[in-house]
Parts: sequence; structure tokens; C-alpha cells
Amino acid sequence: MVTLLDQHSVFMGFPLPDSQDFELAQKYTAWVTTCPKWQNGILAVDGTSIDLYETPGFSHQVFYDRKSKYSLGCQAIIMPHNLLIVDYSLGHPGSIHDT
Repeated sequence: MVTLLDQHSVFMGFPLPDSQDFELAQKYTAWVTTCPKWQNGILAVDGTSIDLYETPGFSHQVFYDRKSKYSLGCQAIIMPHNLLIVDYSLGHPGSIHDT
């Protein structure tokens, strides 16, 4: 996980407003959404919990989630037209963040 987080700023980033990706994402969002407030959107966000293989050794009770498992939260922000991940979040313990 340290290696992945170390490279975050190298590979992750939001598209520039004058880029082709930005324009394509807006067109796609306007095409698929029925909510007028979302017509200019360019990103989609979703999250899930990742089950841990073993009980954490330190503060294990904070990783215990509502499904009675030990888990870690993961959230991804993508561009909906090409599924490119532009940002992510890892590390919210299962008991305090319901992705």
C-alpha cells in the first residue's frame, strides 16, 4: 500500500477544463443523466469496503464493520466516459466510514 500511495501524485489528477477528456466527460454525463443539476458533471464516485485477510494487530476494533467483518474502505473517482481513475481514497476503517 505504501508503494501505491507513494505514486499517487504521479499518476492521479483531474482533467484540465480545456482538455478533450473534460469535454467528452461533460457530453457523456449530459447524455446519460436525467437530473438537470448534474448536466455539467465530469466525474463519478463510488466506494466499497475491502475485507481484510487477518484481524489487524493494532486497534482492530475500529476495522470491524457493520457486516461483522474486518474491512478497509476504498473510494474511487472516475471519468464516466472512459472509466479513467482520476483519484482514490484508501484507509477508512470499516466501522467509521460506510462506503
